[in-house]
Amino acid sequence: MAGTLLEKYRQIMSKHKDIRMKQEAEPDVQYSTGFPPFDFINGTKVTSTLPNGQIMSYYSVGIVDGSLCMFIGRSGCGKTTFAVQTAKSIVEQFPTSTIFHDDIEGGITDLRRATLTGWSNEMLREKYRIRDTGITAENFYESIAAIKDLKLSNYEEFSYDTGLYDMNGNKIIKLEPTVYILDSVAMLMPEKYSDEEELSGQMSATAAAKTNAMSFRRIIPMLKSANIILIMINHINQAIQLGIFPNKSQLSYLKPDESLPGGRTISYLTNLLIRFDDNSKLKEEEGLGVAGSVVDLQIVKSRTGRAGSTCSLVFDFERGFDPELSLYLLLKNKKRINGAGAYLYIGEHDEKKFSQKNLKQKLAEDPEFRQIFISEAIEILKSMVTEDVRSEAHNYDISNSIMASING
Repeated sequence: MAGTLLEKYRQIMSKHKDIRMKQEAEPDVQYSTGFPPFDFINGTKVTSTLPNGQIMSYYSVGIVDGSLCMFIGRSGCGKTTFAVQTAKSIVEQFPTSTIFHDDIEGGITDLRRATLTGWSNEMLREKYRIRDTGITAENFYESIAAIKDLKLSNYEEFSYDTGLYDMNGNKIIKLEPTVYILDSVAMLMPEKYSDEEELSGQMSATAAAKTNAMSFRRIIPMLKSANIILIMINHINQAIQLGIFPNKSQLSYLKPDESLPGGRTISYLTNLLIRFDDNSKLKEEEGLGVAGSVVDLQIVKSRTGRAGSTCSLVFDFERGFDPELSLYLLLKNKKRINGAGAYLYIGEHDEKKFSQKNLKQKLAEDPEFRQIFISEAIEILKSMVTEDVRSEAHNYDISNSIMASING
């Protein structure tokens, strides 16, 4: 009978002294970054059958629990800003959730953290731990391990009912998420080399990459077991061209003349890899009324989104990525904004006129306009998510027939 071997295996493992032998993969839960255009290109629609036979469907979008994420791009394109805003969006939903931030580059000030999170000084003290000195590969690993041990040894205190169900109708219970930001991979060094005034050649750099790779290999299982979302910032560097033939790209969606520091292993271990490209500059006196840029986010690697999928977000240099203007940009790119100048309108709702510069004010002051905006955005976002395609699995009848004929 099908399944007999698996059932017998589970019965044997249920009596095993090593709890790791009893564990099986748990269903994923995803957390919103606060930016729906990104969340939905990196999401799925889950369908489950509840114990009472009822069919339940829901959108699971955003960043997967306990995942290793890497944001790559050139300096100034908003990688760290997006990481901080994402962390804030995730942890503020849960009483015990916390942000840990190893800022090796020292690129974020207390004022910037307060601006991006919108938190009071008291809230920042309670939910945001940052350090910017004495960070090494060894104590970075120790910090992750300490968080994991603390959460697992106090499981009841830190766990919660997600309110969701897996595909078999079982309740999904998770530890409340912790977000750990490492800024940046390029600056992470083993303690042996971190105090050197001058790095002693390529041998030291290679040794550092090996030590870092070993640390990340050991960290991966900790992240999932304790629901720690590790967000790493990394830079895209100019690759050194050797010989007369072009280099082969280090990763998909990297150009031949681009490379990532920190070694290849970290890229391979990453669950979610996002590329940031700031392409269009914005001026405060024009268009959307902000000084900043339009940043394209492209999925290079993901467990829940299609590689190559992109979305565009509005990066306000002063206040960070703007959720409302980013949704407006989505509507505009999907041809849902009509009219011109001060007489723009959404979809077919020409009774509600607005201009780009007064969009945010209109959203805040006009409930009917706000609902139109939300409804149009929802329709587009749902069309962007990856559907459950199990019913559309490939048919292997022809392949089986060929093999049967050859062997027959």
